Amino acid sequence: MIDSRMVWEAVVARVRRIGGAGTLLDLTVPQGFAVPRAGQFVQIACKPEVPFRLHRPFGICRWQRTPAGGEIGILFTVVGEGTRWLDARKPGDEVRLVGPLGHPFQIVPERTPVLVAGGRGIAPLLLLANQIAPAHPDGLILYGARNAGALFPTEGSPYPVHQSTLDGSAGEPGTVIDLLLGFLRRGAFRADRSAFCGCGPLPMLEALSRLAMEKGLPVQVSMETIFGCGTGLCTGCAIPLRRGSGDSGGFDRYAFACIDGPVFDGARIDWPEVCT
Repeated sequence: MIDSRMVWEAVVARVRRIGGAGTLLDLTVPQGFAVPRAGQFVQIACKPEVPFRLHRPFGICRWQRTPAGGEIGILFTVVGEGTRWLDARKPGDEVRLVGPLGHPFQIVPERTPVLVAGGRGIAPLLLLANQIAPAHPDGLILYGARNAGALFPTEGSPYPVHQSTLDGSAGEPGTVIDLLLGFLRRGAFRADRSAFCGCGPLPMLEALSRLAMEKGLPVQVSMETIFGCGTGLCTGCAIPLRRGSGDSGGFDRYAFACIDGPVFDGARIDWPEVCT
């Protein structure tokens, strides 16, 4: 059941459409809204006039405290009726949301953060970079997408951002994992003192997790999956865990992305089952 203290009436502050990549939406939230931690998300009531319609989950890419409360930023692309409705909002429109929800990224002490993003997976990593940069000023962001038009803007990042695109229209040609491997080959950062954090398509997260495991490095991944309730009741976002990796109690060896995640230790996930 949703805690009524986590239900908020937000107001659209700004709408920015970013070419073919999607939309950046800034929402003002009232006093009492908890400071979101990178990796957490909000559930938004899209088309609330339709009865029994499920909320949609959106990662938080920006947070700013204001005298009236705060502002959160979300990045999204239009993929269906719900996001089409959200994309049509204008400044001053009200939006009902629940949050912040979920298990965030954790700082790994004394390691260089290497943030690896694919597509709209850049959203939580931008917030993460801003939150951890004061204690970890030496981090970097590797960001890949299909083409230049699918890259969201990253201005304001406290870390240098290195890009890759499959068609070579921006940054280095190839996947973001290719970009990461190139950095490792060149010794661009100390691999033995690094920690990976990733968000993006599942095959990318699998490749990142396997690479980290091969090198014995910490890896955290934010899992993109379908959330129904956002509170662990519907079981629609179950993630299979590797046997012997700390199986989730109460639901065999599965964890719920909405409450146990969406951020997980990438080494705990049963990737063959997730990606088949």
